[in-house]
This record gives sequence, structure tokens and C-alpha cells, in this order.
Amino acid sequence: MSVSPSVAALLARSDLMAYGDAQALMLFALELNFNIDDIDSVAAVSLTDHSNDKKCDLVFVDRSAGIIVFAQGYTAKVETRSEAPANKASDLNTAATWLLTGSTDTLPDALKSAALEVRDALEHDEIREMYIWYCHNLPESHNVEQELRQVERTAVSLLKTHYPKTSVTSVIAEEVGVSTLEELYRRTQAPIIVPNDLEITVPGGFEVTGDRWTAYCTSVSGQWLRELWQKHQADLMSPNVRGYLGVVRSERNINNGIKTTAKTVPQRFWIYNNGLTILVNSYEVLPKVTQADQQTLKISGVGIINGAQTTGSIGTLPDADAAGLTNVQVMVRFVSCSDPDVLVEIIKYNNTQNKVEATDFRSKDAVQERLRREFVSVPDADYRGGRRGGVRDAIARSTNLLPDGTVAQALAAFHGKPNLAYNETRRIWEEDAVYASIFSDKTTARHIVFTFSLQRAVEEIKRELSQLAEESRTTPQQKHLNFLRRRGSITLLVAAVADSLETVTGKVVPDRWSLMFADNCSPKTATDRWRNLVVTILPFVNQLSTAADNDLKSNERVKEALERFESMVESTVESNAKIYAEFKRYLR
Repeated sequence: MSVSPSVAALLARSDLMAYGDAQALMLFALELNFNIDDIDSVAAVSLTDHSNDKKCDLVFVDRSAGIIVFAQGYTAKVETRSEAPANKASDLNTAATWLLTGSTDTLPDALKSAALEVRDALEHDEIREMYIWYCHNLPESHNVEQELRQVERTAVSLLKTHYPKTSVTSVIAEEVGVSTLEELYRRTQAPIIVPNDLEITVPGGFEVTGDRWTAYCTSVSGQWLRELWQKHQADLMSPNVRGYLGVVRSERNINNGIKTTAKTVPQRFWIYNNGLTILVNSYEVLPKVTQADQQTLKISGVGIINGAQTTGSIGTLPDADAAGLTNVQVMVRFVSCSDPDVLVEIIKYNNTQNKVEATDFRSKDAVQERLRREFVSVPDADYRGGRRGGVRDAIARSTNLLPDGTVAQALAAFHGKPNLAYNETRRIWEEDAVYASIFSDKTTARHIVFTFSLQRAVEEIKRELSQLAEESRTTPQQKHLNFLRRRGSITLLVAAVADSLETVTGKVVPDRWSLMFADNCSPKTATDRWRNLVVTILPFVNQLSTAADNDLKSNERVKEALERFESMVESTVESNAKIYAEFKRYLR
């Protein structure tokens, strides 16, 4: 039996399939929807992987983007079933309750840690969007949809009751079945999936021509935009990483503000709104027969790069409120580009949901330029230094990629800043002083390989432990996994290993930035070299427990925990001499 393109793409991702069918499906959807660079690092933190998971298989928190996603995964062994079991969608009510308000005393470590992080982010008003997903490999259904609407209401009610000061403006419960996954995948493959030829009456405009692109700048009526939405809806957003986010009746919610402006002061909409950027296959300004004729623009294909929220807000206005849309004018630039490389850049830099990130501003930094040159000679390593790929990278992920975020995280943790590494990675790219402390003349490609591979080794060890059947885990293995399931534990362990290297090697390390492997090895080889050392000192992680989770923000607790860990490593120098000597042999 043939499979859909999205399923084929997922099955080809051996890196994701290694997590198991349901987990791979959730991670793939997360990667596609949010254009995640390093899904392995996300998986290491976000998968709850426990039998007592309170109906919650994944909890993803991105404070810098203001996003929380929690999900329940299900894969049917027989895919001929007509729909997924609705009771599993209903289970997400339980997940929402436990994550947002339930007592953490009876939760397993992974979920307890996730709940503490979710609550801390909400209490500090760092979240704007909450997604609740039921991911499965069957068709979407009305029964599941009904259950998810109740889940949505439950989550909104819990937020209002327990987090009254939060600025969460969008709570969306979604069924991510075969059609939704296919849609997410399809949007990464074709920037324009509405191919229609359309003629639009416009009040005039002007053309701008650039390097391998042309654009026509004009205005369109709100009525035309509403009709376009009602006919094509989310397909219009194919170049947009995320579509229309819906409306919460709050003055802080931009979508509600767009609707209010369109209804109450339509004549001012043009000046209040930023306008749209619409990608087209081609456009033509038709000649007027007489001077009195209106201007007509003919376009082929429609894909909204910038303006998803404006389009969705106008498009979803009820009939009773849409009467004034003929008076609404929306500024639009129609862009045509046939060069695929330029097209990717146009989409990336115009997309409101894939906005220019802090890393983009560092991509031309002299340090990043030098590092990219150095990495040319590192075998099997793809370092881009702030130059992000497009959404297509979510499909054909480079197996040799060293993602910028993970590199920065590993460097910060290795150099004694585990909280910066876990909770404040964005500051590394945004703040000059913080950036200079991580990326400087001392930062070399081979040192990055050294630190990055240590973090990868810890992540791989955690994944291997989590994939052992619970009944087959030894008591020490279970203890190690319990620690590694806690939020921030991976960066904390990286910092602890780094602090212990003088003890391990038996020599003074005057400058930790000079540490690297003696030969110019690949990140994969480097990861293998760290494994024995990490496994050997893993029994000491209980010394770090007091500094994990939200306590990672306490420099004093972190310092004390690292000192205890190093003392334990020191006490085992004699018994572990052979392993320590083997690792020392790899160093320069």
C-alpha cells in the first residue's frame, strides 16, 4: 500500500524513528510547525517517556518564543481504522490539569520537572501561545474535534483561574492526524499551493524591480481579502510557518485588534495595519481601455508570506460585521520570483512567524565568519554560524549539522553557565557582552566540536536509558534517568563534567577554551570519545539534584552542586584511573 509523502518523509527520518512511532510523529509535527533546528536536543528535554505520564507524552517550552506545546501521541497498528479513539483526546483534559495546577508530589520526575517549568514560565508571563496536540496516524474526525474543544475550554479556564496575570492570547487544541501532517509537510514543499488565476480591481500602484525579483505595490479591499480567505483559508498561508492563530477577546491580542479596527474605523485600517506580502507565480497590470477605467491587476498563484493574522482576522469576520469591509483598504505588495535560492530568502525574512532572529544579526560577525572557515576542514561537520536554513531543512535534515542554538548552549554550559545555557540561550545572541563571552577570538571550531560532542553524548545516554523497558532498568540506571529527565539537567551535567576535567586529566587547565581533541576529529567521533567518561561519572549526578529545574537559576546552588560533584570524581581517581587515562590520551 502506498503511503503519503509526509509519512514517507517521516519513515525516512531514522533519527526520529529511533524514538518510537508515536514519539517520532509528535517530534516531526513539532519540527515542521516550529521550524526547529535541533530536534534531538528538544526531544532530550521534551519527551516525558514514562508509563505514569498523566496522559502527556511531550511538553515543549520555548520561553524566548513564548510557546508551550503539550501533546498526547497515538499510533494505530492497523491504519485502516476510520478515526483515532476520542477518549485519548479527552485525556488531554487530565494532562492540562496536571501540568497547570495538579499536585507535583505524585508526578514522575520527568513530568514534575515539566510542570514546574510550565508554571514558572506562566507565572513570569513569558508565554503567549499554548498548543495542545493529539497526534496520531489516522484521519481526523468530528468526535475528536468535539473532545478537543472541551480540552481548549478546560485549559482556558485553568489559565484564568490560576494565572490571572498571564498574557497568553491563544490556546489552540488541535488534532494532528494524517491530513494535518500532510498539510504541514506540503507547505514545506511548495511555497504556493493556491494556483488560481485572479483579477483584482486596485486603486493603482507601482512596480519595483530588484535582483531576480519584481514586486507590485498597491492596496486591496478588505472584502476581496475576506472572499479569498473563505474560499481557500489555510492554504493561503503555505509560505507562512504558522497560519492564523485565532482570536482571544483581549486588548493585548493583535487579532482581536485587527477585527475591531475593521469593524469600527475601516477608513483608518490602511494606516493602522502593516499590510501584506503575497507571493505570486506571476502578475500583470492590465492596460486600461479608457482613462476612467479602474486599474486591474492579474495574478497567478497566491501565497501569503507576511500578513497571516490580518488575512485570518478579516476572513473570519461574521457576516453581520463584514458590511464595512468595502471601505477597508489593505496595503499589499505582490512579489514574483523564479530563483529558488532568492525565493527561500524572501520567505525567510518576510515571514512574520519566522522573523529575523538574533542569530541572523550575528551571521556576518567576524567570529562567525572565521568559525565557518575553520569548520571547512573539520570532517563531517556542518556549521552555519547564524545562517539559518529554510523550512525545507525540517525534511532533509543534515545529519552533520551543528545547530547554532545547541552550539551556544554547549559552550555556555561547558564554561560554567548552565542556567544561561538552558533558560537564557537567546541572551547569548541578543546581548553584546554575553555574546562576546561565548563567541570570541578564543572560540575555535575544534573547541566547539569538543563541547558540542559532550552535550550530544549526554543526550544519547539519556535516550538509551529511556528506551530500556522499565522492568529491565537497574536501580542505578533508573536513578540516572530520573535525574536526566529533569529540566536543565543536561546542561548542568555538561558543566559538572567540564569542572571535573582537571581531576580527570590530572593536570592544570589554565584556559578551558584551549581544550580540544588532539586530532581534528568529527563531532560523531568526538561524541563516542566522551561516552565512557560520562557513563563512568554518571553515578555522581545525585550530587547535582539540588540545582536542577528552577533551582538552576540560583548561582549559589549551582556552585555548591558542582563542587560536590567534583569531589566525588576526585574520590574515584584511583578506581577509575584506566578510564580517565584513556580519555586523557585523546586530548591535545
